Amino acid sequence: MKNLSLAGATLLLAASSQAQVVFDNIPSTLAGNYPSLGYQATQTAEFGNKITLAGSTRLATAATFTLSSWAKKSEWPTVGTATTFDHPLTLNIYAAGAGNTVGALLATKTQTFSILYRPEVFGFNGIAQNVTFDLSSLNLNYPDTFIYGLAYNTETWGANPIGAGGPYNSLNYAVINTAPTIGTDVDADDTYWNTQTAGNYTDGGVGGVGTFRRDTGWTGFTPMARFDSVPEPASMTALALGGLALLKRRKKA
Repeated sequence: MKNLSLAGATLLLAASSQAQVVFDNIPSTLAGNYPSLGYQATQTAEFGNKITLAGSTRLATAATFTLSSWAKKSEWPTVGTATTFDHPLTLNIYAAGAGNTVGALLATKTQTFSILYRPEVFGFNGIAQNVTFDLSSLNLNYPDTFIYGLAYNTETWGANPIGAGGPYNSLNYAVINTAPTIGTDVDADDTYWNTQTAGNYTDGGVGGVGTFRRDTGWTGFTPMARFDSVPEPASMTALALGGLALLKRRKKA
């Protein structure tokens, strides 16, 4: 019976450590394409949103974003494979500052992804796909509310512009006109954006250009994202011990 109790606690620990979705506005099945923000086309270095997570698990494991790729293989015959090209993307997670400001950078992760080429004959201008960052090495506990930004370089824009053309110039971040199914979009009318063009901002650049900051006037266009987490180790241990104690009490009964 003791072995059974230990096994039960082990199973409880394993179950509690499984990743849980704490924010999600990505459909379970993607459409062919979505409206999107082109980084090269809009002189963008970073784009994201301010969100509040659901549930109580906060140890970061993964984050997923939906992209729209407009590049065709025929345009870049020597780049990548017959169907994809590789490009590094960076996820930045910031504290939510006072008011609607961007707070301290809490974590950053750069990962290279295989990006789809749009088929030569296709019913949309771009093809939608998800990319998922592995955040397990960050040892990051998400705040309940935070700001995230997806950043990458293009030919002439980004933190370190590449200086040459490539299919990444036609890589966009997708947006959607639906509320999250899990978690909360803090303000459905805003996003957070770093663009070098003053006129892209609703305030005409009064709040600055080339800086990651809040922008309004985005109702109906929310960046597509999903965040996953697990309980913190101390919480998982407590759950397992609690399960073990319950099994022991059942044994005595």
